Amino acid sequence: MAGERGQKRTRDKWKEKKWYTILAPNQLGGKEIGMTPGSSPEGLKGRTIEIPTSDFTGNFKKSNSKLHFKIAECTGLKCSTIFMGHSVNDDYIRRMVRRRKEKLELVMKVKTVDDYTFVLKVVAITDGKITAAKRVELRKAIWDLIEGKTKNIDYFELARYIMDEQSINDILSGVKEVYPLKKFEFRKSELVDMGQTYNFSVPETATQDESNAEPN
Repeated sequence: MAGERGQKRTRDKWKEKKWYTILAPNQLGGKEIGMTPGSSPEGLKGRTIEIPTSDFTGNFKKSNSKLHFKIAECTGLKCSTIFMGHSVNDDYIRRMVRRRKEKLELVMKVKTVDDYTFVLKVVAITDGKITAAKRVELRKAIWDLIEGKTKNIDYFELARYIMDEQSINDILSGVKEVYPLKKFEFRKSELVDMGQTYNFSVPETATQDESNAEPN
């Protein structure tokens, strides 16, 4: 009995955690993109959150890709995020490439007017085999269209450009005189260098009641 009384009581670390609401950047709508338990705001910083693009945009055509956000700051029980990029499911890309079709891939680095640098990976699918010369011409046309669009926009405009279905339609339309594409996708984007003017604010400060909330 004495031994049992001498044993230290085990702390239930789960009960000490609180639920934090994770929000998209204000400039991208500030909507809730998830919830996560945490022991402290400091422990959540840097945590990566993934959300289906279709859930974020409401566009079901984007169900094969995910958006990546990173928790930057927490105020009360609300956490602001940075948009870090996106990725398209590899199985979906493989299904795009069928017999007698050809795949072109480009990797390009783009810099926004507010000094954020993204690496973009894109994939284009032709409806048939093409010559080496036509391949070079088509790659240049795609490159020029993306570069021309992204060189004069800011970080959040680039994020919206990547998510927007119209961006794909514009490229399909823009290269059709060079060679018509069957499919085009922004396969992956990744923030590799961040500017110095990011706004980490959350929409509102949590109330005292929220601060005392515990996970169920």
